[in-house]
Amino acid sequence: MDGLARTVNDLERGDVRKARDRLKGLLVTYPQSREVRTLLAEAYRRDRQWPEAGRWGYLIGLAATDRERRAFEWHSAYGRRTRITEARLRWLLQIDDLAAIADDSGRRLLRDLPRKRDRDRREGPFAALSRGAAIFRSKRTWR
Repeated sequence: MDGLARTVNDLERGDVRKARDRLKGLLVTYPQSREVRTLLAEAYRRDRQWPEAGRWGYLIGLAATDRERRAFEWHSAYGRRTRITEARLRWLLQIDDLAAIADDSGRRLLRDLPRKRDRDRREGPFAALSRGAAIFRSKRTWR
């Protein structure tokens, strides 16, 4: 991958934007390359874009910190989707086989995805009824 050497050169020179553009092109060509994803996370980290750094290093152990992963999870949650599902993660990471890019810590994250819940979300029948009523009110208001 000659483009990878150019990208590393761009990062060393401090041209982060050019490096990101090259890495996104390489990601289309080599979607299962951990090295490309790690460098993409590093490029976003140098640009202080923590959610994007967490996105590209999410399943690769040392490519993203826990803080960056949490920022990515928080950033990608919207509406009633307060947690990341495996299907949403496949879409966000632009790959069909998540296990192909995950290392050991990434596989643990994938294993724990179904049990990950929003800590602030209340559970139980009254909480579900309250959420349903709020959705109904918002649909009536914004017709």
